[in-house]
Amino acid sequence: MPELVRDELAADGLRDIGLPVWLFSGAGAITPGDPALNAEAKWIYRGGIGQLADRLAEGLDVRRETPVAALAPSHDRWLLSGDANQPLGAADAVLLTPPAPEAAAILAASTLGAELRQSLLDALGRARYRRCVSLALAYAGRIERPFYALLNIDRAHPIAWLALEHAKAPERCPPGHSLLMAQMSPRWSDEHWDATPAAAEQLVAPLVASLLGDGLGAPLWSDIARWPYALPDSGADFDTLNGSGSGLFFAGDYTAGLGRVHLAIESGWRAAAAIERWLGTQHTHA
Repeated sequence: MPELVRDELAADGLRDIGLPVWLFSGAGAITPGDPALNAEAKWIYRGGIGQLADRLAEGLDVRRETPVAALAPSHDRWLLSGDANQPLGAADAVLLTPPAPEAAAILAASTLGAELRQSLLDALGRARYRRCVSLALAYAGRIERPFYALLNIDRAHPIAWLALEHAKAPERCPPGHSLLMAQMSPRWSDEHWDATPAAAEQLVAPLVASLLGDGLGAPLWSDIARWPYALPDSGADFDTLNGSGSGLFFAGDYTAGLGRVHLAIESGWRAAAAIERWLGTQHTHA
């Protein structure tokens, strides 16, 4: 993974954050993180994590905002159709990368043999997810700490991860200001999933202040995001999904059962190898 972002993709705007991750307990006690893990480079793009996807897609025919709703076999190919049943094209093989429940919804609406459909739906159904509510909080003044993020080590705090975004990339907020990102625990997220942005801010801002110090003051503004498929808790079997011989393939961190960007990328590499082998077999039999 480091070689991918550092050597194989365009590296402009890529930099090492240069600060460690520290840990905190359910009681709010903060301690330095693991020295070995913190010695590793922590890469960030100036333009955000979306830059990784953009650079991976360079040279490819990527069509944004084009939902695929269903698939149908036709003469050893797959026909793709959209929400209004409009044709989107045909492919020798299809790689599905949405979260498992969304991939399952596409298959449920597709023209598949009963045995293939059930096998794939059963495999996808083994993936379970934890939900996450995430809040961005902006503050006047610069919050300086010897770390760029805090990780809850015992899963006993309402906040699971607290990042100082301005420490990761100063251009993410105006000079003299701070931007924090609080990712809430699965339990807190479930209990407050429908909370209004204002209510969520009132609940989370004091928790942030208790970790970073009461001198923060009130946030200048806040924003909320809700991620229903944030973290895979259990995985779907990669080989079952990608060994059907149907021309349908699957990749995502849910095949590892752990939410990590590098695991999602590694599953994509494995799926690419499976697709290459399958296409070679098809051409051999043609």
